[in-house]
Amino acid sequence: MSNVLFTWRCNSHSISELELGLTLAQASNSASLLILACQDNQFTAQQINPLISACPLPICGGIYPKLIYKNELMQKGCIIIGFEQQVKVSLIRDVSTLVIDEQLIQAIEQTSLMNGQVPSNRSLLMFYDSLINNTENFIDCLFECLDYQTHIIGGGAGNLEFKQRPCLFTNDGLIDDAIQIVTLNSKITTAATHGWEILKGPFLVSEVEKQTVISLDYQPAFNIYKDEIESISNLKFNECNFFDIAKNYPLGIQGVNNQLIVRDPILTQDGYLQCVGSIPVNSMVYLLKGSTDSLIRAAEDAAIVAMTTIDNNDFSATIVFDCISRALYLDDIFSLELDSICKHSSEQTLFGVVCFGEITNSESGAIKLLNKSTVIGSW
Repeated sequence: MSNVLFTWRCNSHSISELELGLTLAQASNSASLLILACQDNQFTAQQINPLISACPLPICGGIYPKLIYKNELMQKGCIIIGFEQQVKVSLIRDVSTLVIDEQLIQAIEQTSLMNGQVPSNRSLLMFYDSLINNTENFIDCLFECLDYQTHIIGGGAGNLEFKQRPCLFTNDGLIDDAIQIVTLNSKITTAATHGWEILKGPFLVSEVEKQTVISLDYQPAFNIYKDEIESISNLKFNECNFFDIAKNYPLGIQGVNNQLIVRDPILTQDGYLQCVGSIPVNSMVYLLKGSTDSLIRAAEDAAIVAMTTIDNNDFSATIVFDCISRALYLDDIFSLELDSICKHSSEQTLFGVVCFGEITNSESGAIKLLNKSTVIGSW
């Protein structure tokens, strides 16, 4: 079982504190380690690499804007989770250079995921560089390669400056442009919710390139987005405040069973909207709205589902992947969202990250990239 044997966290950005945590983790008889760190620690590969390359245990994890420990939002510091058994970490490097599906499938097939060393009906964690622009192509190929009963949960690492830097912990050091797939030896129970609702629309996605929406209704996408928001609010866009406004008004794609798949606009340039996640051309999108109550209630709904025990077996751990823009939207009352999650945990270790893009299975079993969502997994 992938039970949690060791848990350590600190609220310091000191590299010596992380070194202490690693020393304690290795002395705990843990068989493998998950390391999570806050971006404000400003760790560099030069600092980190000697520490983690010297560790004899399998390592996974990443650097995120903020971390979650129980009902606390950590602005600085680290979390180290030690697993009782050794987990398999499959690493795919230079993902952005794998431009066609055949290359992605070949890279997946070369990992331990596909060499018969792990069972079917497995459970996976996924940590990835959020600035890879072909993440969705990767997860589509991953789904083709895996047993349909595979459960997966994950989130994108990175920084709020949206600049690509080394952000994944590996035994070879801190790296970027990569994806880690961690195979758990336990069955994971997952749930995902978002709490956003339709405000205006639909609008036709008339031109798009991967994650960049070029035009809506055959007009520059930003112009439509800007005009709609400014017409229903007192907000006015300028050269500096795009993300501050956009965090309140995501886009939504109508999916199967009328479920909304949320897409988070993070940048605008030349009249385009850069999103976290792709939007298909000729699809219909909506302008969405949320409220503090709807978002917190949705997070609690996810917690209730994810923390419902399987076969009356107690969970060892619960991991939360919560979107960064939810935390920025809720601001000072994001603690209420964490409280609503935490109150449904019992004795298990509860930890997580605030991330860019959340990964989990849809109702059909397909692996999906979500935005502005709360994804929770317990095992």
